[in-house]
Formats: sequence, C-alpha cells, structure tokens
Amino acid sequence: MELYALHKQAISGDAPNTFTSTDSSVAEKARYQAWKAKRGLSADAAMAAYTLECDRQLRVYGSIATQSTSLPQTPYTTPVTNNPSATSSANANANANNDLAAPRGIAAIPLLCAAAAESRVAYLRRLSRTQLTTAWWSRQEPLCGTPGTINSLPEHVLLTIASLVEYVSIQSVGVVGGGGGQQQSLLPPVTVVQSFLWPLHNISLAAWMLLILIFTSTASALSLLTTILWGSRRTGLSLVKIWTDEIQPCATAVHTLCQGHQPISVRVMGLLLLPYTAIVEGLCLGLVEPLAGSLVNSLVYTVVMATTWWYWLLVIPFIEAGIYVSAFWSGFCFALIEFAGM
Repeated sequence: MELYALHKQAISGDAPNTFTSTDSSVAEKARYQAWKAKRGLSADAAMAAYTLECDRQLRVYGSIATQSTSLPQTPYTTPVTNNPSATSSANANANANNDLAAPRGIAAIPLLCAAAAESRVAYLRRLSRTQLTTAWWSRQEPLCGTPGTINSLPEHVLLTIASLVEYVSIQSVGVVGGGGGQQQSLLPPVTVVQSFLWPLHNISLAAWMLLILIFTSTASALSLLTTILWGSRRTGLSLVKIWTDEIQPCATAVHTLCQGHQPISVRVMGLLLLPYTAIVEGLCLGLVEPLAGSLVNSLVYTVVMATTWWYWLLVIPFIEAGIYVSAFWSGFCFALIEFAGM
C-alpha cells in the first residue's frame, strides 16, 4: 500500500479531496487514504521515496533476511512474517547481545506512518467493522526487544495503554448503544466517544515510533562501545555494519518523520529527534573524520550519546507525557465536532 501511494503521487499528483471510486471496498478506501497521506509530496520526491521503499522491502522481506521479522500491519492489511534463515553462530550471538537494535523496529516506521495518517473519519469507519478479536493494537508485539524480556518493557507498557484505548473505543458500542439499535437518550452517540479517543490512538502510534528510534540509537551506541572494547571477532559485529544497518537508517527514519506530508503528531516526534540526525550527519559528512564507521567517529558518537543521555531518557519522555495530556484534552474538541455533526 505504501508503494501504491508513492506511485500514485508520482504519476497522478495529489489525491482528490473526496473518494470518488466506484469500488467502495475496504481495500480500495485504504489505498485512497494511503495516497491522500502523500499529499504535497512532489513527483521527484515521491519517485525517490518509492525507490527507497522498494529497497527497504527487498531488505526486510527478501531472501537476504537473516532473522524472523514480524512487523505491525496497517489496520487494513494482514500481518507480514518472514521465515528465519540459518545464520552462523557468530551472528546468532550478535543478535542475542543486540536485540535492542532489532532491524525490524526501523523497518516498521513506514508502516506506522501509514497507520498514523488514518483520518478521524476513516478511524470511525474502521472501528464500526472491528471486533475485539480483530482489534489492531492487541495484535501488536514489541519490535525493539524480545517479547517477555526487560528490554521490551517500555514498548509493552505503550502497547498496553494503546490496547486499552482501543478496547474502550470498541466496547463503547455496547455500552452506549441501546436495545433494538436505539441509543440511550442520556448517553452520547458511540462515534462521539470514539472521536474523543482518536487523538490518543494517533499519539500512541507516533510515540511508538519515537520509542523505536530512541531504543535503536542508544542500543547502537552500546554496540559500538562493546565492539571497540572486545573487538569484532568476539561480538560478531563490525563498526561499519553498525553504522550502515542501525545508525544511518535511524537518522533517515527521523528525516522521514519530519517530512511535510506526515501527520502533525508524527512530525512533532520527528522534531524531537532532529538533534540525533545532526549528530549522525555531522560525523558522516566528515566534520570529525570522513569515513562513517571509523573508530574515531564511533568513539565520538558513543561519547555524545552518553553525555546527552538526559535528553533522550528524561527530556523527551517528559515532553511525550505532555503531548499525551494535550491529546486527551484535544479529544473533547473532536468529540464536540462529532456531536455537532460537522
């Protein structure tokens, strides 16, 4: 669906304001929403993004994948899971010691951006067809740490909160709706309750992306440090591999979040991580040493991430908590809009 949207944007430009297709299936409406989310993207930028997305999908879903990759599907698609391939014992040890920086976390960013682009109207339409057994959030799993370990705890907390919001949204159909299809007079329409909770759902998606990027960036610094201290032979990693597989894709993902066609919640989260992109680009452009992945650059990256730990682990979570509070209060505005029938 991401490739479809980028192709349509490159060939046909911006999507029309209203859905005009004669095919009103859920899949067709989902394609329209994905295309509409790219509005404002130039043809050249869409073609460049299309090429990058093709390369990403070949990397994640192609035969070169070296580990099981379970990515979060968008609300309108089915789960995608790759079969694990055989790896050497060195790579197995590296994966065990470096599960915080699992590549599937970064690979999931475009899928989460597509889910965050879902409008309130599309969100309400989807919930009207969703049962608790097919709820989207309840089917997700941590992407940065192995489920059930301490590394996955922050993601598990986030997924639990988002699943609770989704549960209340779906269950409100039974609580608010009256018998015989009539709504109880003292309670608001079910869409009002769901509109109130929609900002929390949207912010949870953006917060998940932020959490993935923070975990990947900090885990890559730890990987660099252990590789410098113990050597590539013992860790099964190399400095260049860490830079190309984790650090640079993480910086690229931050740029993706800041693009103008992204939802405002996603762009805000991307702006919080722009200092990280500045660090990586400064090292890669040769402000310290021209070769990305060199020993000097790796040392500088590790030192910078260690000295700015307060920003990643204290400031950003505090701002994110404030954004959650703002999303809660903005829910009243969307509830009023839905109640007024606007």
